[in-house]
Amino acid sequence: MRAIGYADRTENAAALARLGFDYLEARLTEFDLSTPAGAAAASQALGRIARDVISVSVLQSFVPRGLYLTGPQRSSAAELRTYFGRAAQVAAAAGARSAVFGAAWSRNLPDGYDRDRGRAELVEAYHWCADAFAGSGCIVGIEPQNLKECNFVRLVSEATSLARQVDRPEIGVAVDLYHVQEEAEPLDHIVAAGALVCAVQAADTGRNEPGTGGYPHREFAQALNDAGYAGGVSVEIMHDIPDAQKAAALRFLRELFATT
Repeated sequence: MRAIGYADRTENAAALARLGFDYLEARLTEFDLSTPAGAAAASQALGRIARDVISVSVLQSFVPRGLYLTGPQRSSAAELRTYFGRAAQVAAAAGARSAVFGAAWSRNLPDGYDRDRGRAELVEAYHWCADAFAGSGCIVGIEPQNLKECNFVRLVSEATSLARQVDRPEIGVAVDLYHVQEEAEPLDHIVAAGALVCAVQAADTGRNEPGTGGYPHREFAQALNDAGYAGGVSVEIMHDIPDAQKAAALRFLRELFATT
């Protein structure tokens, strides 16, 4: 049975467990990783939730505002390496198997900035990330994000190309159905990503919970199967809804993957 998770704040972990979700997709930016003490506190908090409440097998909101991978404001190698190291520490403590690295602001390029240079900067940063996550048990997925949020790496095909260029086992591709639909990207691109797919998020029309709109969920589920992806699928909608709606989304996804 495919695991179904929910992207939410840690304060809602117990409620998600009661509803029957398999894991919490936790937000790294809920914690202050700017100091070793902050990373230790985050490791303790997520480790306790994973041990006592619900699995924390996926992380998201990967970097805080103010860290930049590309462009004239690019953070220093030392800053990025330090942050990635602390994020990896937290991931290992939580037992996370994957992390969604979107953070469009960290890679967006200003007008006129050389895109080849931006790509080279991204590849270098993902290598630093891979160095930090080696041995953590967690794969970091490059998440494409749509044009409303992002001007660089908007498609699954682009994230796949980057991951292949980096060519490190710690770096994969994260797929969010919302962004795929916003970009009208063919689902075949998910199939083409194959074994690089390491994390998946689901939503529905208007970025509401799955089962409430017109997204092609059956075809999406089949594309994941055809890609050979056997991991979990998280509900990610970016706004609060009542528990009854969360439960309905869980039932929808359980039925979907049981019959696809």
